[in-house]
Amino acid sequence: MTTPAERELKAAVARLEKLFREQQREIRTLKAARRAPQLGASSIDSGALEVRDPESGSTRLRIGRQPDGTIGVVAEGGDPAPSPSDPVVAPAPVGLMVSWDGTLADPELTLPADLDHVSVHVSEQTGFTPSAVTFVGTIPRSGGVLPVVPLEVGTTYYVLLVPVGIGGVEGAPSVEASGIPEAVGGVPGPGSITETEIADDAISTPKLQALAVNAAKIAANAIEAGHITAGAVEASKLAAQIVLSTRIIAGDPAAARVEIDQHGLRGYSISNELVFAIDDNGNAVFSGNIVGSEISGSRFTMGTGSVTGAIEASGGVVAQRVLSGVRQAQLIATGNTAEFSARQDGTNPSSPIAAMYTMETQVGLTIDSSRLAADQLPSITAVAFPHSAQMVLWAERNNPEAPYSGLTTTPNEVAGLWSAGDGSEVRLRASRASASILLTPPAPSAPSPNGVETPGYVFANRGSDDTSGVSLQSPRWEEPGNAAHLRRSVIFAEGGRPARPFTRIVQAARRVLVMGEAAGGGYDATSDGCLELATTHSIQAPRHAPVRTDMITAPSSGPTGTWTAFSSSAYPAIDFQTGWSGRARITITAGAGNTTTNTSTIHFGFGLTGASTIGPAVARAWSARGVLMQCCSRVVYLDLEPNAAYTLTPYWNYSSGTIGGTVTFYTTYEHSIVVEPLM
Repeated sequence: MTTPAERELKAAVARLEKLFREQQREIRTLKAARRAPQLGASSIDSGALEVRDPESGSTRLRIGRQPDGTIGVVAEGGDPAPSPSDPVVAPAPVGLMVSWDGTLADPELTLPADLDHVSVHVSEQTGFTPSAVTFVGTIPRSGGVLPVVPLEVGTTYYVLLVPVGIGGVEGAPSVEASGIPEAVGGVPGPGSITETEIADDAISTPKLQALAVNAAKIAANAIEAGHITAGAVEASKLAAQIVLSTRIIAGDPAAARVEIDQHGLRGYSISNELVFAIDDNGNAVFSGNIVGSEISGSRFTMGTGSVTGAIEASGGVVAQRVLSGVRQAQLIATGNTAEFSARQDGTNPSSPIAAMYTMETQVGLTIDSSRLAADQLPSITAVAFPHSAQMVLWAERNNPEAPYSGLTTTPNEVAGLWSAGDGSEVRLRASRASASILLTPPAPSAPSPNGVETPGYVFANRGSDDTSGVSLQSPRWEEPGNAAHLRRSVIFAEGGRPARPFTRIVQAARRVLVMGEAAGGGYDATSDGCLELATTHSIQAPRHAPVRTDMITAPSSGPTGTWTAFSSSAYPAIDFQTGWSGRARITITAGAGNTTTNTSTIHFGFGLTGASTIGPAVARAWSARGVLMQCCSRVVYLDLEPNAAYTLTPYWNYSSGTIGGTVTFYTTYEHSIVVEPLM
């Protein structure tokens, strides 16, 4: 049977062995980390990043400025953790040793990622409810032992473990365990027992009190490894602190080894060269590379002076920052966000900043002339979603009352906006069906309480008959019941089409006002205005010039009662071209008479051939009836084919009588036919 001193020594040795194994594991991990990517540090200025619960929307973690004005990483809320496994309670002198193995009561479950520790609660009452009164300490999520002292010897105490998340949310408690503190053995009065009164081999192991044999009573090198059984020294038998005044070596003292002394921890290679060292100030030095390692919950700082870099991870956030003087660049990644930003002056809140970020459903870019939105300096914001993308250029950051412009694109259209901030806007839009320009004037000084004026448009589309065109549409007043409701003027311009081989402009307006030009900031309302066409398209164009033919020789004979064409030598035919309207004005001038009877007639007319055919007729002729002489002109208007070629041939007709007798041609007067193609 072992004595308390032997059990204490065995526990101390076991603890040292465990420490050596953990140090060797950490050394192997650090050596394997030399190819790990080096991330620069980042920071969040004048704000905070929030991690939200995707279901409830509540904040679970806040990084940066907290609501109370402080700066830090603070977890908030969270789901309660499941019950931990049963605590193990071992008696100790004037107390209890409470241990937890770092697992849950349900062996099928794993520890939640946000579990921080378990709180240890102790009470003399069974079935108690954990509270601030019963709280005695904590055990980390990895498990461990918590000494609970001082307690009443011989009293039964009950122990519960309560899981606590990083946001402070407590879970269900464990199963209750109990224990009874041990008494410290009685000690005779000083000097009452001397060495002579103790027989040789009279003191057996059970007769040694805990901590009765101290270091001063053990000869140097008296306890050898063979005297210590593995696991013989229990944690409850160790003092709260173990102070070593010498050096502990694991390995070959002259080759590969790890040493611990009052100055820190050091590791040596097989050639007895220093590989790493961690001194008593927390400084670490590595002469080799750190490859393939994953180091969590730690911070690395690189460089010196004004040029430094740092990598740190805390609370699910990994950040890297690089500084060169006041200039700063940072990279940060959380559970749902990654961000890169650069600052001109990290110490000046009004210095320029540029940042890129990505989230689950979007990626964005911001370029600000100042980190402070209150400075209202120029800024650029861009964001892309799975269904659209947008970019905005601000004259004053996030201020729609100052000039700004924006571009937006979706799978079906792209649109642009230019705003002066006073209500005047220009909007460009192109979709799969049409394209338009929207023009909005500045807001009225006295807006109407009943109606509103919509913008004007420049609109391009393709009609149902596949005719494309561009229209200019005026602003429109919208006020039901008002005479101006939904009225606007429109100018619509079309190009030529195979079915209509000419261009066309359609104008829709109740009135078109033509006045003098604008001058001196106003309009000249006193001078005349006019619409002037190009010479090639006006009434002055050669194609609209009159075409004339004159009678050279009067008829000497011919049949009565029928139309007779003049020969080309007597009255030449003429060619002409109609205008776009197809209209023509024909003027017939003649001097003649027929006195055979008072109803006898004589006629001068014409016939047309070309794009269409029109024969001579009295309805379109110069006529005289029962008179000796008549000298005048007759004007005829015709609707012909537009922009077409025609030939006019003069004709004559008389009802009865004798030419040169009762039928007379007065050649001393004008005999002519004039054709005027109209527009």
